[in-house]
Amino acid sequence: MQKLYKNIFITLTLIGVLTTSCEITDVTDVDPVYQVSEDKVITNVDQAQTVLYGVYGVLIDGLDYIVYMPAVTSMMGTTMKPGVWGGGAENAFFTNNVTSDNYYLEYMYTKMYFLINNANHVITKTEALQTEDVRKQEIIGEAKFLRAQSNFYLLRLFGEFFDMDSAYGIVLKTQPISNADPQARANVNDVYDLIIDDLNFAIENAPDFSNTFYGSKLAAKALRSKVALYQKDYVTAATLAKEVIDANERQLEESFGDIFTKKIDNPNEVLFQTPFDNLNDRNNKAFMLRAYFGLSDDYVALMETDARYEDAIAFTASGSIRNNKFNGSTYNGVPLTADTQYFMRLAETNLIYAEAILRSNNDIEAAKGAVNTIRERSGNPLLTTNDPQELLNAIRIEKILELGTEAGEEWFDLVRFHKEGDININDYKELPSETRLILPLPNQTVELSEGIIKQNPGY
Repeated sequence: MQKLYKNIFITLTLIGVLTTSCEITDVTDVDPVYQVSEDKVITNVDQAQTVLYGVYGVLIDGLDYIVYMPAVTSMMGTTMKPGVWGGGAENAFFTNNVTSDNYYLEYMYTKMYFLINNANHVITKTEALQTEDVRKQEIIGEAKFLRAQSNFYLLRLFGEFFDMDSAYGIVLKTQPISNADPQARANVNDVYDLIIDDLNFAIENAPDFSNTFYGSKLAAKALRSKVALYQKDYVTAATLAKEVIDANERQLEESFGDIFTKKIDNPNEVLFQTPFDNLNDRNNKAFMLRAYFGLSDDYVALMETDARYEDAIAFTASGSIRNNKFNGSTYNGVPLTADTQYFMRLAETNLIYAEAILRSNNDIEAAKGAVNTIRERSGNPLLTTNDPQELLNAIRIEKILELGTEAGEEWFDLVRFHKEGDININDYKELPSETRLILPLPNQTVELSEGIIKQNPGY
């Protein structure tokens, strides 16, 4: 851990000199790698490794990936609401009526492109190295995994990810930014193509799984199965998810509560997460998830009949509700002010498999078996229905019970199921307009592009 943070600290200092993020949120308005240093920064594999640590460092630099993205999407869904300190900016997500000048948009949008720009620097410069060192391809694989994850997040939040024919994808960047020229958005299909290419490369070339803090073949395959689910390529989603499960490189925790008490202390089922410790990364996630972002009434009511209730929800002495998944942590018995973000864990892969195998070939028994593995672990009654539509909805609800408040997955499920015709999203969240299925691009990004970057319809 100390070695990891030492490297991240050194690299963030280096990256701060080379690539800095501006307040303006135009995606092209990220300072380029300075030409005087560009050809000297990565001249060997050791330097590439050091700069790669800096790309990972972007994930823990600030609250964007750790708090804002999971919290605002959970508020767009059904599991969170503005906390006691939450105001208009937070409430806009809860009411699904976000305007393009909302500052959370700027924070998230800019940070994701900042990571992508740094990943592009690693990818392009490491590809140019003349070496037989096997670590070269692994480094590129990890950087492409990180780029794919950020592009997927951007597409789900700001693009019409549910329509492969839509022109409203995102701006794709595959080279370090070297000028301030605005670039038009790619269509959704092209965005998926880059994400898939990056993940396929990572599956082939990233390192084998070693710990939860770094990209790996296994994490890339799990994310690839999730992307296939969103593309409605259910055969591929089911196949890859099953391969991740059957690899036995990760196992479900013995109890649901263990997931949120072990954190970084040898977790069994986490596939990829952010590191944290009390000295170097005081991200105050537990505080933010009660002061600015609280639990919704619907989520609390849903959990009351589930065996996971006490592990997911806590109460103070005065009766205030807390998100017990991120309610302060300890490491080696020492209380921490920081907390982690689970980008993906094995339970979600099980539920991806359940939905994909049901949608692809109507395999009710396989789908029930995958869901019941999760329900058995949490001490809940097993599903018995043999009705495909009932089972499909039960899978969606199980994801709320298992993953609620962690990453906002229930919101994206509502959108996907709505677009598939399985549900009417307004029965769960009444939207001002169908255009509110995605967020607007930050206002300055559109304005500074002088018409090249088009705003999402309805904004």
